[in-house]
Amino acid sequence: MMKRLPLLLLGLMAVLFLLTLNRPEGWAGWLQAFAEAGMVGALADWFAVVALFRHPMGLPIPHTAIIPNRKNEIGDNLARFVADHFLDPAVVRARLQGVNLARKAATWLKSPPGQARVQDLGVRVAQWMLGALHEARVRGFIGRLGSRQLAQLDLAPLLGKTLDWLVQDRRHQEVLTQSLRFALVTLHDHRETIRGNVQRESPWWLPGFIDDRVVVQMLDRIETLLLEMSLDPDHRLRGDFDRWASGWAETLQSSPEYRDWGTQLKTDLLANPGLQDYLYGLWADLVAGLEKDLHDPDSRIREELGRSAAGLAAGLESDQAMQDWANAWLVELAVVTVEENRHAMASLISDTVRSWDARETSQRIEAAIGRDLQFIRVNGTLVGGLVGLAIHAVKYL
Repeated sequence: MMKRLPLLLLGLMAVLFLLTLNRPEGWAGWLQAFAEAGMVGALADWFAVVALFRHPMGLPIPHTAIIPNRKNEIGDNLARFVADHFLDPAVVRARLQGVNLARKAATWLKSPPGQARVQDLGVRVAQWMLGALHEARVRGFIGRLGSRQLAQLDLAPLLGKTLDWLVQDRRHQEVLTQSLRFALVTLHDHRETIRGNVQRESPWWLPGFIDDRVVVQMLDRIETLLLEMSLDPDHRLRGDFDRWASGWAETLQSSPEYRDWGTQLKTDLLANPGLQDYLYGLWADLVAGLEKDLHDPDSRIREELGRSAAGLAAGLESDQAMQDWANAWLVELAVVTVEENRHAMASLISDTVRSWDARETSQRIEAAIGRDLQFIRVNGTLVGGLVGLAIHAVKYL
């Protein structure tokens, strides 16, 4: 309907022009001037509108079919405009500094939709990763990667450096303390088993009460020694343990014998497919257990994700200092990202426009703004008619 309206007005102007042609009445001159100028305005605007999208009447008139001929240039200019004015770092910074991104994120994380979204996203990512680990290609890649990494290790010096690190930080004494406590509890819980085994292995001629008394005294003394060592950080045997650990750390790092031992152990591990299959089987069982939990409606992993999201949101919402830090970090991250990639982002516009067909692009743009284009033609007809009346009035006066 809108496309017909400019044509109807043009036809009306033509009819008025013909009806008033060579009429002697005064009013006829005014109508004729209005109609004549209206036809000129209608045809001029028709030419201007059509020239944007195609050649008028198919004639290759210069500076027509502007959009199809300059499609790529238009896309480049639009991309440049977006990069310079919309993706300018100063504009992005000014816009984001007025928004409390951390509080908005905390509010969203506390909401049921936000928690559900975090849970679903976390579960999907975990399921995808676990599913990928079942593939034979992934298994082969992990095996090759592990073999290469293991082949590059020098086990004996590595063990020596690790032990030296433990000694330097006194962590080896913590390990010893926990081992002593475990040994003390284990010995106490199995006293009767040890006494029974000693009695069964004793000579037949040795009285049982003597065996039992000796075993009980021995176990008591061992338990006392373990207890004293576990409670006294300055026990003399701990000093012996210090010297032994330090010496062994040095030996592992410098001894050619232990270096050869580490190399042989590494070779045996690499050449043992059964060990690799066993280790992969343990990993596969772990993955299967995690997948089963993820598919369970009452998944503990999903529940833990929701609890973590809620805790993060509560802490972020109540901690203004943390909000300020998070906001500053997010703003800086966004600004740096935009500054380093704005031309690449904008090039998406120009590259997309370049990939379009010229005629199809012209048709799409014309269809998108077609109603306004028809109003331009209507306005051109009416404005042209009014200009014609003004010129006629000047001539008449």
